[in-house]
This record gives sequence, structure tokens and C-alpha cells, in this order.
Amino acid sequence: MGSLQFSIWGSNLSGGFLRARVEENQEWSFDYNRKLVKTAEQLNVASVLFPVRYIGSIGGHSPEKHGQLDPLAIIAALAAETKRIHLIAAVLPAFIHPATLAKIGATIDRISNGRFHINLVSGWFKQEQEAFGLEWIAHEERYKRSIEYLEVLKGLWTQDHFSFDGTYYKIKNATLLPKPTQKPYPAIYQGGNSKEAQEMAGRLSDYYFMNGAPIEELKKQIQSVRAIASRYGRWIKFAVNAFVIARATTDEALSEYQFIIDNADEAAIEQLKKRTETKGMWKNASVLHDFVANNEGFRTGLIGSYKEVAEKINALQDIGIDKVLLTFRFPLVELPEFYDHVVPLLHPKSVKYPS
Repeated sequence: MGSLQFSIWGSNLSGGFLRARVEENQEWSFDYNRKLVKTAEQLNVASVLFPVRYIGSIGGHSPEKHGQLDPLAIIAALAAETKRIHLIAAVLPAFIHPATLAKIGATIDRISNGRFHINLVSGWFKQEQEAFGLEWIAHEERYKRSIEYLEVLKGLWTQDHFSFDGTYYKIKNATLLPKPTQKPYPAIYQGGNSKEAQEMAGRLSDYYFMNGAPIEELKKQIQSVRAIASRYGRWIKFAVNAFVIARATTDEALSEYQFIIDNADEAAIEQLKKRTETKGMWKNASVLHDFVANNEGFRTGLIGSYKEVAEKINALQDIGIDKVLLTFRFPLVELPEFYDHVVPLLHPKSVKYPS
């Protein structure tokens, strides 16, 4: 059994992480994110993931004017203000050429002394891409493009005089300098529940990010992606999203959970369900409360007393989860409480801290 890491969501998008009409953190300023990341680093959180969005919000109930901060830009700024925590930027291939990302990424990796990573998001938000004049292509084609994207990115990060003749990208004898600090290249995270997403992850990605799900569903995904990776002679790690409600007692946690569900934003959830361009993203979500937390975070089940949440995390580690992406209603308060009350109850010496 390997060691376990924790990651948290960055707060660079307005709207919070719940599709519910409840009070939660919706602060997305740079000042707030600096405080959040420095708090996480003091607690020895391994990494922070900044999502990407060009229009709209996650929670669905925040005014459009609140906006979004670019993940690459915010990571570059935070890299200079932190020492250990790793910084993951979500990237949409349609918006940024792989050569541009290779140059920006190598620069941030140098600034951070080897703490930069990407989370490749093939793109499911049709309205967002069409709003900026980008061609919307079919699901299968988006993953073919993403495969080429990663091949180009890795090539530019690891080779000199690199050439590539693909359908979407063509590179002619290009050398990108300096290369990233991390060798052979910064770790690549990738999500998606479809067969195309799993195939790409097994072939090219370093971490497969899974939406929240019960143990049995996660085990099936892990087995599937491991088998694909094995065909390519590779080993891949696994991360899962989880919205955490950890309290001193089970009743307190369940009361909080029920309060959120009772105030679910059904209009926002219905809008999400109608997005027919998504394939696989929420395929296992079936009832209203599956959609309330971002990326099906409630389905992982980290809701209960401190001991119960620790036991559930231990079970995740036992099936091969390497990293848990934590989400909280009030992260500046609940993240320290999680490290005070839950982490000490985990498998002895199981938690890996950033170096």
C-alpha cells in the first residue's frame, strides 16, 4: 500500500462548489487564494488544483459579473510566494496551443523549483467555446485532439529538434528552452469518465482524476485504467474528488449534509443535466443530491464523524487511491480542522507530505 496525498481546490472561480442556496465560500480574489494556499502549505497539503472557466461559475447561482481568474496566471504568482505545495493548473486545449503551454509551463516550473503540473480538461462546455469563436468538435474528436496535445507537450518538454505531424498540431524541428525542472516532465493529471478519457489516461497521463463515487465504482475505474496503462507498459496513479463534511459527531455531519440538500439549487442542477454535449462526466449521477456538490463530491461519502471520515479515507487508500481532492464549504476553517481531527486517525505513516 502506497502513501496518500491530499489536494484542495483553488478558489479562482466565482460561485463556490455547491449547487445549493446556502452560505459558502465564494471568494475568488487573488488575496483570498494566497491566504488559502499558504494555509494549505502550512498544513502540509500536497497540492492545490485551480480549475479553468472562461464564462459562468461552478455553483450556478453566482452573478456572471463575478468572473474567473486564469489558473496559469494565478499559479505563476503563487509559485513565487510558496516553497513546498505543488500547483496544478487546469488547461483547455481549445484555448491554448500546446507550444504556448509548454513555454509557460516550463517557466512556472522553473519559478516554483519543480512544483508545476497541469490537469488537462478536454472540454465539455460547448457554450463557453462557441462564445469565443472556437470550433466545437465531437467528444471523440476532442479526445483525439487531447492525445495529440499531450504528445506535443511531452515532446517539447523532453526533446530537442522535436517534430510532430498530426491532425490538429504540426511541429517542425522545434527546440524549447529551458526545459522544465521536473524530469522527464511535470506530472499530467486528467479526468473524464468515458472510455475515450480512460484510454487517454492509461496511455499518456500520470494521474487519473475521478469524479466522486462509491468504492465499488472507483475500483472498476481503477481496474480499467490500470489495464489500459499496462498495455502501454505504464503505471498510473489515481485521484478522487470528495466534498468533505467531517464533524465531531455523526449527527452533526448528517445535519449539515441534509441542510445543504434541502437547499439544493434545482434550477442550476436541471440546467446542468440538459448539457447533452457532455459524455461521461456525470454518467453515474442519478438523484438530485449526486449533482449538488461539484464533480459528484458527495458520492465519495466523506460525510460523518472524524473517525468515520478517516475510516472511509483508509478504504480509499486500500483500493489504490493515491490522492484525495478535498472540497469544503468553508475551507479556511474546515481544512485545518480536517488536519487536526481526521488526518491523525488515518493509517499510520500513510500520509505523504510534499518535499
